[in-house]
Amino acid sequence: MTWFEALPGLGAAILLLFAPGYLVAWLLTLRGLWAWAFAPLASASVIAISAIWSTATGLSWSWLPVVITTAVVGAVAAVVGWLTRRRDPMPVGTTRSPLTAIIVGGAAVLVGAQVFAIIGAPENISQSFDNIFHLNAIRFVLETGSASPLTVGSMTSDTGGVWFYPSGWHASVALVAQLSGMSIMAASNAVTIVVAALVWPATILLLTRTLMGSSRSTLIAAGALSGLIPAFPILMLDYGVLYPYLLGVALVPAALAAMVSMLRLGSEKSAPPILVLVFAVLGGLPGIAVAHPGAFVAWMVLSVLAGLVAFVCLLQTRPERATVVRYSIVVGASLIAAAGAWKVLKPAAEARGWPVEQSVAQAIGQAITVAPTYGNVPWVVAGLLLAGVVAALRTRHRADIFALLALVVVATLYIVASALPWHQLRDLLTAAWYNNSPRLAALLPMVVVPIAAYGAAGVFRWVRSRIHKADGRRPLIAGIAVVSIAALGGQIYASGEAIRLASAVYTYSDQSRLITLDEKALLERLPDEVPEGATIAGSGWTGAGLAYAFSDREVLMPHVLMDFTTDDLLILDDLADAEPGSAVCDALDRADVEYVLDFGTQEIHGAEHQYRGLADLDDSEAVELVDEVGDARLYRVTGCDTP
Repeated sequence: MTWFEALPGLGAAILLLFAPGYLVAWLLTLRGLWAWAFAPLASASVIAISAIWSTATGLSWSWLPVVITTAVVGAVAAVVGWLTRRRDPMPVGTTRSPLTAIIVGGAAVLVGAQVFAIIGAPENISQSFDNIFHLNAIRFVLETGSASPLTVGSMTSDTGGVWFYPSGWHASVALVAQLSGMSIMAASNAVTIVVAALVWPATILLLTRTLMGSSRSTLIAAGALSGLIPAFPILMLDYGVLYPYLLGVALVPAALAAMVSMLRLGSEKSAPPILVLVFAVLGGLPGIAVAHPGAFVAWMVLSVLAGLVAFVCLLQTRPERATVVRYSIVVGASLIAAAGAWKVLKPAAEARGWPVEQSVAQAIGQAITVAPTYGNVPWVVAGLLLAGVVAALRTRHRADIFALLALVVVATLYIVASALPWHQLRDLLTAAWYNNSPRLAALLPMVVVPIAAYGAAGVFRWVRSRIHKADGRRPLIAGIAVVSIAALGGQIYASGEAIRLASAVYTYSDQSRLITLDEKALLERLPDEVPEGATIAGSGWTGAGLAYAFSDREVLMPHVLMDFTTDDLLILDDLADAEPGSAVCDALDRADVEYVLDFGTQEIHGAEHQYRGLADLDDSEAVELVDEVGDARLYRVTGCDTP
């Protein structure tokens, strides 16, 4: 498949992630950048709500629940918009700015080019541990007709599995696959591209404008910076792979911008009305939470910080005692609610055992230079961040103070997860992100871009004034040019190295970590060789379980982290010795296992898991060879056949 052939999937992804939410935003009286940045957030909430109620009512997952939910949410938004227009007949952002559209478009090209380069081809997959679950979960949604976060976790357990799994990503990809007719792999890549190249630039541009104002140089810089920090979105396409977290983090800036505006901390001269912002915040949270709880906690932490800054600013005005008491109650209740959510949303202890990776000094250096990954400093970003910090410290507007504190908080959390040697304190502060430093590294660009863009605007003004006053002093101009070129060269190298490393994860080869070229070829032939209804045994660690996503055939191990039944364990231990009347034959019959995929012993992450019943099948009399491509083999179970 070529990228041209993948256009239907890209179009479906754009339609899904923008159309429902843009309608809601328009009815809410939002216009311009506010509407475009709020659209994917509202769409994500529509998808999340649709997935929950459609499963509860038995309605199969499709575009119908999304259309119904859009209509209902749109009706509520229309009422809120009507109430707003009664007070202010002019919708927010009616003055259209071609520059903003150009900036978002330019950022989309910049980020999109990087993502295209990383993925390589429409049906390539991330050869990573987490992608075993993600791809198969999409197939599970398509097969069961349920995309609810309360049911997707049951894919790995007959008894229900985890009670909540963030399914916003999987629900979205399943819809794109349904509408476009493309494979799960191609649909997944289409959603990835749209989230990284369109959603992220729009939301971070809105947050930047909200905090730092709408000067041309600030907005242009923000658009460029959205694609110059490898920690996001590139890291999320490489590490994990963390598709749900990618979606959640990309949505957070829009919700945070609404919260900042609601608290009147922003620098925008014309912020949306309070009623509209309240609806935007409350309406957007389901989308973030069902995308990924870690993203929701990030929004919560920064929103609480914004609330505290607003409260301190209020106290500085010396309000009446009744006002102080009223707002103190609100702040106290918010802190209690946040503490409760902090505890509830903490993942299980066995999932947050990530060790520290480096010294505190190293982690501080990475945070300061905005280089938490890949080992190369994006010097342009680091320099502009420093300039922005200096400028914000000089002006000290409320928005500047919040932006600086947000930077300190996120950087501190990254340092704690990456390097703090005291486990209990580390677990207290970063357990919501699994004590996993890459997840916190991904949050850095969200707080860096606005400040760095502010710094870029200041640098631009300074350079322009120096050139204007140079009056023929060519050495000054030449010096500025040399420094700029050197910094840009370092930036290009840092971004290029990140792209090179990430793209290697998406390459099919004979040494691929999850699915090799031979294994891929065999998976593509399975629909013609394995009848529907038959289940395929095979080690999930070798990628054999991806027959579910690739070939639409049931598998015994759709993921490696399974709650095995007694039958499952019996099959994994004794299949190779199956004979009529044996206990394993009864287990095979109950599980409908008729075939076995043997993808050798190479496992993801170099792990080793010995399943005796799947070993040495070429010497077993319980199976017969059906097909093979290189070292990848498909066997039919014959040991239970009666002579």
